[in-house]
Parts: sequence; structure tokens; C-alpha cells
Amino acid sequence: MKDSWAIVEILVGFLVLITTVMTWYPFKFFNAQTGIGIMFFYGIVVSALVLLIVGVFMLASAFSYDSLSLAKNVNVGTSALVVLAAVVLLFFQMVGMGQYWLHILFGIGLLSYAVGRVFFGALTAQTYFGLRVFNSAIGVSIGVLSTIVILFPRVLVSSASGVNVYYPYGYFTNVAFVLIGIDCLVSASLSMLFNRQKRGLGQRRAGAKAKKVNHHKL
Repeated sequence: MKDSWAIVEILVGFLVLITTVMTWYPFKFFNAQTGIGIMFFYGIVVSALVLLIVGVFMLASAFSYDSLSLAKNVNVGTSALVVLAAVVLLFFQMVGMGQYWLHILFGIGLLSYAVGRVFFGALTAQTYFGLRVFNSAIGVSIGVLSTIVILFPRVLVSSASGVNVYYPYGYFTNVAFVLIGIDCLVSASLSMLFNRQKRGLGQRRAGAKAKKVNHHKL
């Protein structure tokens, strides 16, 4: 990955993390009088927009890899699914439909991202082994979270003294977004570091070769 793409990926990572924190703790960032219903509505819109941005970035960056590689083809397909899920989410949220199954669309979008990262880590030969393992591990983790989001609108986490405590799907969606943000930041930072090391090694080899040629001329 070129440094320019890595910088964009870092910006995407920061955007994902910042917006996730804002939707996770809305009353700390917005007027408490706004109302829970309105915050819930805009929280879904913001999360869908974040998913759309991630999908568009994935789709654009996929074309920077080998044109005929299987990793690229898988990433193009999964990125398109992320974008499609985000667009459908925004549409149904704006028209006020499908409130009881929007979690499925979020889950599909996140699962598509997860599959793309796992295949990228498993198949691409254009990055280092450690980074590939990290990408695959993140993909598996997000895949587990996305499966929970698809299957359960809310999850029972505690049942003490006859009181049931549930986590809504938005909680697991936000955890997945945090992992996506971390994935972007770590992947981009390591890619820039590895690229600089590779360029430095190439320059040293070129310098050594030039010295050897000059020595033979003398």
C-alpha cells in the first residue's frame, strides 16, 4: 500500500473511532433535551454513514493491489456489499421503515467487511506476515460480532434477582466499529513503516552496488 493510501486509511480510522464514541455516549456530546428517540434515529444514520465511508474506502483501496489477484476480487465484492448495506440502511432509516430488522443490514455490512479482511490476510502477498495475521484476527473478531448483530436485536447479558439486562445490537455494532478503526490505524501505520524500511533497504543495496561498480572501474 502506498503512503498516500495509508494516510487516508489513518484518517478513516480516526473518523470511525471519533464518531463511534459520539454515538456511544450521545448525551456527553449533544443537548440532553434532544430526546432519546431523535438521538437513536440520528445514531443509526451516523453509523450507516460511517459504514458507507468504510465501504467506499475499501472499494477504492482494493484497486491498488494486483489486478488479477483473488484477494482483490474478494475485497471488491465484499466492499460492494458493505456499500450496498449502508445505502439500504440509510434509505430505510430515512423513510422510517424496517426498524425491527435494520440490525440485519448492519450485520451484513460488518460481516462483509470481516470476510474481506480475513481473505486479505490469508491471500494477499503484498504485505508482511505479521500484518496479515493481524488483519485476519480482526476479521474473525468482527465476524463474530456481526453474527451476533444479525441474529439478535438485543442480547441478554445478565439475569439477576429477576431483572433481565439486555445489550442492544448497537452495542455490538459499536464494538465492531472500534475494531475497524483500530484495524485502519494499525494497518496503515505498519504499512508506512514497512514501506520506509523497504525503501531504506533498497537504497542501501543500490549504494552498495554503486560502490562495487566504482571499485571495479578503479
